[in-house]
Amino acid sequence: MIGALSDRGGLLTGGLLPASLRSMLFTALLPVLLTTPMVAQEPDAEDVVDPFSETLEALAIDAMPDGFGRDPMVAAAWQALDAEQYIRAREIAERILASNPESIPGHGILGYVQHRAEGNLPVALYHLKRSRDLYEKQYGLDPEEESPWRWHNIAVSELAFVSGEMGRHEDKIRYLEERDALYTPPWPADRGWPLMRLRRYEEARLVVEQAFALGHPGQIASARTALCAIEAEQQRREAGYEACLAAAAYDRDPETASGGPTPYTNAAEASLGMLQFDQAEKLILEGSEKFVPGTVSNPWLDLMHLYLSEGRTSEALDALRRMLKWRKRQPAYMDEQNRAETELASAVFLVVAGYPEEAARITARALDRPDRTGFTSSESEQMEAAAALVDRLAQRTRAELLMEKASWSSFSVGMAARLEAQQARLRAWSSGRRAASQLADERILLATLRPYLAGSIEIPEWIEPELCAVLGPGVVATALQKAEGRETLAETSGYFRAYEAEIAYLQGRERDALSLADEALETLPSHEALLRDRVAAIAAQAAADAGLNTRSIEFFDAALQRDPGIIRRLGLALPATFPATTGKLAETTRKLLRRSPRFRHASGGYQVVVEGDTNSGSACLLGPQRTRLSCAEVKLRPSEDTTALARRLAAEFHATAFAPRLDLTQADIRSLDGSPTAGGGRASDRLRNVLSEVAASDR
Repeated sequence: MIGALSDRGGLLTGGLLPASLRSMLFTALLPVLLTTPMVAQEPDAEDVVDPFSETLEALAIDAMPDGFGRDPMVAAAWQALDAEQYIRAREIAERILASNPESIPGHGILGYVQHRAEGNLPVALYHLKRSRDLYEKQYGLDPEEESPWRWHNIAVSELAFVSGEMGRHEDKIRYLEERDALYTPPWPADRGWPLMRLRRYEEARLVVEQAFALGHPGQIASARTALCAIEAEQQRREAGYEACLAAAAYDRDPETASGGPTPYTNAAEASLGMLQFDQAEKLILEGSEKFVPGTVSNPWLDLMHLYLSEGRTSEALDALRRMLKWRKRQPAYMDEQNRAETELASAVFLVVAGYPEEAARITARALDRPDRTGFTSSESEQMEAAAALVDRLAQRTRAELLMEKASWSSFSVGMAARLEAQQARLRAWSSGRRAASQLADERILLATLRPYLAGSIEIPEWIEPELCAVLGPGVVATALQKAEGRETLAETSGYFRAYEAEIAYLQGRERDALSLADEALETLPSHEALLRDRVAAIAAQAAADAGLNTRSIEFFDAALQRDPGIIRRLGLALPATFPATTGKLAETTRKLLRRSPRFRHASGGYQVVVEGDTNSGSACLLGPQRTRLSCAEVKLRPSEDTTALARRLAAEFHATAFAPRLDLTQADIRSLDGSPTAGGGRASDRLRNVLSEVAASDR
């Protein structure tokens, strides 16, 4: 897997003049309005004026640059946009349109607000088209100085970016070509990204060269980003690595810096493509210091996946919290571009953390409401396949958790849990079929089998072996041979052996699986902690099936040290004994734990030791050398009998033994699974903005 490379966000970076005004000096296109949004300062009480007063109209008209017209209502709306008071701007635009349904600026302002503030792309597209059509009907296709040409410029430019965000790349190119034909200077680099998305690589390279020739820092930066993506999407690891590092280096220069994280996250993805994990981490951290509103890149999301894959779970949790804060700071229109990707990252973390039920709620939303992919190099098929595979993993893990619950519960509760587990397995099967349908494209499948390659489905490497069961081991074996034949990086051999070990295990070739797992563990990078633990767990079960108990325990022990949840996620059972104990609580708990699907009775392996009295109890998992791996303790609650306490102890034991040790609060879980009580989020931010503007207008 390689995280999708990102465009620089699609924000307009400068202004354009009509071709008929080429003799004039270059001026910015509404410099504050169309540059990166900043947080508006709260106005002082004495500075607040009724937006429709004659005083404001006069001030706003005097402040309006040429090319916007001299209408006082339009001037008031422009001033509201300039102050990022989007609700007020929308209200003024609606009043303008109420009095004149064919107002060029009225539709333009409303389209801009719907795009930049509301994120309602279809409505924005309608109003922007209407503004452009009305202008061209009245003034023609050749903007003149005396006309309100800036509204036409805004409409055409915004149409391009709205179209790109909606994945309509042909339309985006057409609007950009129209803009560059009418206004000067042209910005050819803006066409590089949509041309790349359409796989018109030679045309994309041509506009990149044209942008380099202009010598404009903004165009060079955009061109370097586009070239990084072009090389990556053509699956040229080395060339993509060099191009993406060059883009980051160009941005690192204070004289040419864009201020955003995209060059650094793209360079980090390219570094992962060369298996340069430490360099990738440094680049992502560098990008995390460069927040810019309106960019799809979220460095903390990339860092969370990297830390989680490396088994640095506590650091991954911290990165996840920062990921959510970063997303909440983004404007509303970015929700359509990265909401599902962000939520899916939360789901992946929750599965590893031992909360598959919460993860399944997230994956269901991601499948129902996928992201648009206008700002990334991913296709919708890649994103849908990723969501389906993560949902399958969450549902299968949830089913295992429910079967554990059934083992210690009463008859009625246990039957309900078993029924729910069957439903979860059915949902997992359905999601697996959905993922398989998206992988009918051989290009996506082969890219996915090659580690950290652009064009793959957007899931971590440690999840990707799930494809062996989803597609069938025979299908994956055939595709794997093709993928390895195309690979240019020798250090990737361990990833292919990991796939082959899982294929051999699914085909019942246990000794081949062991041999391939040994080879994979010898050659996989040490950074791939969760993938290595998965290979070890598969090898442990293969050894057990082959009757090689000593080797089985060795592999199980290796997997449990870092990722105890892998046992539950793969539906495996540890060989264990349950020493006899004394006391009603201890004996009741011991009997419940013996029924758990996480254990099979075998000597020489693990031990589950239970102790307790009438008021408290403990259950511990001991390793083969009788080292303590995990322990759970409970105390008697008011009105709780011994049986209820034993069941609670069994539940606590499973939660402790088969999940990483994390300081994960209920507030964290609510925030990760999208609970409406979780810290407010976007809706709360919007409410605060509304109240702020209402308060300002009432003063």
